[in-house]
Amino acid sequence: MNDEQTFLAFIHKTAAMGVGTLPQAMGLPQSRAMVPALQDQLRECRTIAARAQAYARAQGEALRGPGSAALALAGAALRTRAVLDPSTSTLAERLIRESTGGAVETARRLHQCTRDTDPALVELGRRLLAAQERTIQEMKRFL
Repeated sequence: MNDEQTFLAFIHKTAAMGVGTLPQAMGLPQSRAMVPALQDQLRECRTIAARAQAYARAQGEALRGPGSAALALAGAALRTRAVLDPSTSTLAERLIRESTGGAVETARRLHQCTRDTDPALVELGRRLLAAQERTIQEMKRFL
């Protein structure tokens, strides 16, 4: 797998993880006030994942999302945290932490892109980073 394929797979898995976990977060009782923000995030994750898939298809490739075990583990972590501390601020903090880790990794990978990297792929990576940064800012309201 070359660097572009690796970056594309990362973008897709990251967005697909959001698609898999955000509905679980919306289902938690403490997230009611957050639902509009989470819905916006979910829409953006779906768009990014779909664009990554379309890009891969155009390259003759197929992408795999995060495995069901990873999604189940992430959902279990959300639910466990909600049981231990059922506050909106705790859920917001968890989402901020996850988005921050993702944003750091996305930024690192973007910085590794070269002049030869397909500009459409770089733009998709920038869109993912912007979505992660918006999540961080949006969730701060709920701390």
